[in-house]
Amino acid sequence: GGSARAIYVVHNVTEFPQAAHAVISADAATLEDKYAYPQLLMIPPEIGNDAGVPRLIHTIREIHQKVDPDFAFFVNDHTYVIPAHLCKYLEHRDESEDMYEGHALRNGKDDVFNSGAAGYLLSRSTMKKLVERFDAKDPNCGFGDKTTGWLQGNPGIVTVKCLKSLGIQAADTRSTNKWHRFHAFPLTRVVAGKVDEWYINKHKDMDGLAGFHPSYNEVLKGEDCCSWDTVSFHYVERKETKALFAVQEQLLEHPHLSDHEVKLLMQAEWPSDPKDIGFYSMGLPKESDANAWRNLIATIRKISTRATQRDC
Repeated sequence: GGSARAIYVVHNVTEFPQAAHAVISADAATLEDKYAYPQLLMIPPEIGNDAGVPRLIHTIREIHQKVDPDFAFFVNDHTYVIPAHLCKYLEHRDESEDMYEGHALRNGKDDVFNSGAAGYLLSRSTMKKLVERFDAKDPNCGFGDKTTGWLQGNPGIVTVKCLKSLGIQAADTRSTNKWHRFHAFPLTRVVAGKVDEWYINKHKDMDGLAGFHPSYNEVLKGEDCCSWDTVSFHYVERKETKALFAVQEQLLEHPHLSDHEVKLLMQAEWPSDPKDIGFYSMGLPKESDANAWRNLIATIRKISTRATQRDC
């Protein structure tokens, strides 16, 4: 919906024609209606599909210069985002202060980056500093011979290097040093604890980095997987997105639904055909798996309360 203020980054309008009425491009200085959402951010033809670093640089520059938000949340495709929780997370934050926040993971001995799958936030101040470095063609910020191959497919790593040169780094964004808000896997997987080994490994020894509590080293599952004000889940495709949204809306309107009623609601709304579930997602638990259902229902209740709803 419009309250999400979503801007889709595309190479062609046909990729998301629903937003063809509001296109941000190099040829358009201003939008006809800058408050109409969703919008499209058009990537110029000279930046190809495989040019991840130039695409990200262009995106950050255009968002900062033409949209000029207090904060921007950059996230990959097929990610379920809860805008009201993002607003809650930001309600007492200052856009004039630097921010690079999401789900932090370790990259080597000393570096930490935020998962692009889970999404990350940049403040106006941080975007301004990045754009200044981009304009100066700083070799730490995506300009040079080394930004080829693997890095083009992982441009966020280049952004981390640039931010590090500015003294800006990722932070522990969990609630009460325990519950994550930004998730690189879908709801069903994080509750079940069925996430990839590489992901688990990139949490290890995080307490050796400034600002990270020892508890960050362990990836929790069950109801402990997720904060009340969870912001995102990755690998969530269209039908699963609609199902999750429908269940959340019902719980917000009718918080006293019994667990049995929530289970029936989820079974009615959720896609049952494997091809309708995200490529890397997972279906609902088996009917007989009482413990899995208990954890899943407790978690979806936890992330669907009126107390966490905010408007930006």
